[in-house]
Amino acid sequence: MRIGRPSPALVIAIFALVMSTTGSAMAAVNFARNAGAVDRKSAVGAGSSTNRAAGKLVATARGGANKGKIPWKFLADVPKVDSFAVPFQVQDNAAGASTVLNSTSFGRFEASCQDQSTRTGVEDPRTVITFSNSTALPFNFARRVGNGNGTVGLLVPGTVDRFTINGSNTFEYQLQRAETLVLIQGAVRQDRPDPANGACFVWGTIETYR
Repeated sequence: MRIGRPSPALVIAIFALVMSTTGSAMAAVNFARNAGAVDRKSAVGAGSSTNRAAGKLVATARGGANKGKIPWKFLADVPKVDSFAVPFQVQDNAAGASTVLNSTSFGRFEASCQDQSTRTGVEDPRTVITFSNSTALPFNFARRVGNGNGTVGLLVPGTVDRFTINGSNTFEYQLQRAETLVLIQGAVRQDRPDPANGACFVWGTIETYR
C-alpha cells in the first residue's frame, strides 16, 4: 500500500497543533517559575545580601525584634534608628561602673553615674559620657551639651572622648567617617530627693545614615 504525500493543508494543521501544544507547555513552565511573583519579580528572604536582593522583592522578617518589617539595609535614604534608656543608682563616694548604652560602627557609647561629693552619707550625682573609638580607623566628631559651645575634633583608634554633665541637661553627638554619619541625641536627668540618695537616668536615640 502506498501512502501518499500529505497535503500542504495537513502539514500546516500538524505544525499548528505541535506549536500550540509546545506553547501550552512553555506557558505552564513559565507559570510555575513565576508563581508567587509580583510583576515577574520574585522575593528573597530578609536575611539575604543586598547583592542577591538586587532587582527583586524583599520579604519581611519572620521573627526577632523586626518581625514583620523590612530590614534597614534594604531601605535607601532612611536612617537606622536605635534607642537607649538606662537608670543608674549612685554609690556613695564611688565613681560608678560604666554601662554601654550602644555599640555603633564607630565604637562604644557609654555612661556612668558618679558621686561627686566627698562626704560620707551625702550623694551628689553627676553623669560622665564617653565614646571610645574601638575601630581601626579615625573619625570626625562634634558634641554639644545643652545650648553651650560645641567641641569638634578627630578621634583616632584606641582613644576616648569624655565629658561630664553635673546637672540635668541634653547632649548631642555627631560622628562622621566617609559617607557614614551617626547622630546621637540624648538627655540626662539627675535626681537628689535627699542628701543621702542620688540617681541618674540617661536616654536618647541613635540615627545611622549611609
